[in-house]
Amino acid sequence: MKKTLIFSSILLALQGGPACNTTFGFDSATLKELLSGVGEWNSMRSGQPSRTINLDKATLEDATLVNADLHNASMVNTRLNGAKLNGADFRNAKLFSASLKRTDLKQTDLSGANLRGADLKNSYAKEAKFINADLTGTDFRYANLEGADLTGAVLENALFFDANLSSADLRGVNLTGAKMLGQATLLNARISNNTILPSGKRATPLWASLHGARFSKETERSPVVMKYEPLPPPVVSGNATESDPESITTENVSETLLMEDVTAWNELRKQYPEMETDLQDEDLDDAGLKGADMKKLDMTSSTMNGAKLDHADFSESDLSSTSWKRASLVETVFRNANLQGADFNRAFMKKADLSGADLTGAQLRETRLQEADLKKSNLSKTNLYDTDLTCADLRGADLTGANLLYTILDNALISAETITPSGEKATTGWAVLKGATFVREK
Repeated sequence: MKKTLIFSSILLALQGGPACNTTFGFDSATLKELLSGVGEWNSMRSGQPSRTINLDKATLEDATLVNADLHNASMVNTRLNGAKLNGADFRNAKLFSASLKRTDLKQTDLSGANLRGADLKNSYAKEAKFINADLTGTDFRYANLEGADLTGAVLENALFFDANLSSADLRGVNLTGAKMLGQATLLNARISNNTILPSGKRATPLWASLHGARFSKETERSPVVMKYEPLPPPVVSGNATESDPESITTENVSETLLMEDVTAWNELRKQYPEMETDLQDEDLDDAGLKGADMKKLDMTSSTMNGAKLDHADFSESDLSSTSWKRASLVETVFRNANLQGADFNRAFMKKADLSGADLTGAQLRETRLQEADLKKSNLSKTNLYDTDLTCADLRGADLTGANLLYTILDNALISAETITPSGEKATTGWAVLKGATFVREK
């Protein structure tokens, strides 16, 4: 798994903290220690309580870490799918965007942990503790949370389809915006007037009764929310200066853009325009990064499937071999970007700007590109099967070898500089046959 900078590894420069020369990613020595045996690991934690545990982006799939002491550990984007973590201590750990699908979390303590955007689909978390945890946007579909303690947890926008919350303690939780809670099992779950429902209203005895839950009256408290302090100025060390972004390094990982804080990300890019950012092979599926400044980035082989990236700017970025299937890319800018071999199947790209982009060999099957700007783009050998290019601007585009089977070109702009799939320049007759508009340029 890649261990280079992700969005947050740059934003963390603004959070301060001790400087070091490591990039965003796990400490291989720490990972080796953990996998050598839980007994030795727990002894080390007891003897070195202040030691920083960095396991960001580590792969621990199917690992056996029963009763492991991982409190306060940083495990951002860590893959724990199928791992045996029952009885483990994750108190106050950073697990945002971590993947814990099919994970055994029975009686695991995740109190105070940050699990924002984590994936716990099909996890077994019976009698687990999530007290005061940040579970914003966490995916609990098909998860077993029977008897789990979630008191005081934030569950805003969490997903609960077919989740088992029987006998779970949901007193004081904030479920504002939570999705598919009606499809979850709430038999004998504990609800109180301090439980905030998906509607934003407080739970009532009637609501609890209708869902088979038990209601209790408590002293009314304000809904629990997670607060985030504004980012302080960067801390630099040695010969580093604020005008030299390459010299800014830190040890801890920030959650800012991993939590889709586009405003902070854009401000950082504005403040440090020359800072190099390596985002190769990143998993940004389903991310919400509308309006993000993504210009001049190396994002080769990254995935943005299902992501919401409307109005984002990827100008001059290296996006070769990336995947954007079903992504929302309305008015997104890809001007002069390298999109060789990219997969945009079924993406929604209305009014996207792809002028000058290199889309050689790209997959655009069933992609919606109405009114898109493709002037002088390289579309050679692209798959445009059933692609909607209604009113798109294809003047000067190179379609050599492209697949135009069932492609919709109604009122698309074609010029004499447009190269057709046969390799010849477009003509008025070719445009008319395609339902396009031939434009004579001066």
